[in-house]
Amino acid sequence: MHNKTKIFAVLIIITLISFIIYIQSFGFEGKEIDFYVPAVTGDNISSYKISCSELNLSQVSKDPSSLIGKKVKVTGQIYEKEEIVDFDKTRTSLVLKVPNLSPDPYILVTYTGKLPFKQDNNITVYGEYHYPAQDKTLPEIADKLLPTIHAGYIEKGK
Repeated sequence: MHNKTKIFAVLIIITLISFIIYIQSFGFEGKEIDFYVPAVTGDNISSYKISCSELNLSQVSKDPSSLIGKKVKVTGQIYEKEEIVDFDKTRTSLVLKVPNLSPDPYILVTYTGKLPFKQDNNITVYGEYHYPAQDKTLPEIADKLLPTIHAGYIEKGK
């Protein structure tokens, strides 16, 4: 019985180390609240949308740190989507391709919840702007520092 306990403890340690390595592969360091904001629902949607201003793409291109913490909205196309279910909570990570954003046309998006949208759908994202962030899963953006939006609300784009 003693050997089984040791084996079980080793398996738990290996599992924890694997989980930590997996989380770090997303470039996340910090607490959940650092990457996700509560989803906005119901009667609060309209006022939340009004509180977000159009993301100034030329300002982001010149000085990506200048808008940190501001509520913004931006429209783009879903380039990549990943949903993670953890303890009955679904979190969605998106890579959003945004026309006229240079030098790289990508913004990372985090959202608390499940989204009905698919890759290549056009969406409008409302949330808090942050910089820098990295996504190490896609080779074309693996070594790049990108803006990220912690989305409170996302809707189908036009």
